[in-house]
Amino acid sequence: MKVKDELLRRIEKLPEEVLEEVYDFVAFIQEKRLEDREGLSWGSFALSTGAFEFWNRREEVEYSLDDLRPQV
Repeated sequence: MKVKDELLRRIEKLPEEVLEEVYDFVAFIQEKRLEDREGLSWGSFALSTGAFEFWNRREEVEYSLDDLRPQV
């Protein structure tokens, strides 16, 4: 049996008040997936503009990995 068929079979047996929770959860998942896709689009756009290229130029970086090491 496919997951969707099994899910529908189980949902059919749930009481109305539990169905409201299921509905809220499904809506949450859909919204999160949409935000994730939009976030990737904006992230890709931001990286493609060259706005963060200064990270690749050593003279532009104020801190290095050495700054992360504790002073003994």
